[in-house]
Amino acid sequence: MAMFLLDYIKQRWAPKGPVVNAGVPPEARPDQVPVTRELIALHLAGSPHLPQDAEALNTLFEALSDPFFIQTGARDLARKLIQQGKIVADLEKLVQLLNVLTNEITRRMYIDSARQKEGAIGIRLFSESPTPIDAIRQLVEQDSHGLGKGIYPFDSVPENPTPGQRCGFYVRVATADSPAK
Repeated sequence: MAMFLLDYIKQRWAPKGPVVNAGVPPEARPDQVPVTRELIALHLAGSPHLPQDAEALNTLFEALSDPFFIQTGARDLARKLIQQGKIVADLEKLVQLLNVLTNEITRRMYIDSARQKEGAIGIRLFSESPTPIDAIRQLVEQDSHGLGKGIYPFDSVPENPTPGQRCGFYVRVATADSPAK
């Protein structure tokens, strides 16, 4: 029996927030890691203490394209990349970046899965902090698409406004019958 990537993540890695099944059956969930060089470049640029070259970007892309990284976790992957000489960096800075990228990837996986949920109209954002930065507060409080406070159509879900840092909001599927809080 094939194990789908989101099921694998839930079984092997206990995420904080963004990865849930969105009410989507396993056969409709993504089976590829939705990582892009652009995503890595954005967050690498927000991590000035790490190498900012094409080699580092390509190394990270290859490492994060393999779903096995989710099982080993950011710290083990960072150690491996440093020990193999693929990236010359401070371990903690690389772990921080890999945690940010893992969070971004799992958020994208959730959004991709949520599109398949019956009655889904978009994604609702919630602040992770009771005192969010202004950019996050604005994203979770505005109703720019007429769907309700903090709700965005699937193709308009905002990106992380703090490259190189944890996002600051988590996402949940919004359905036509979910209350607009």
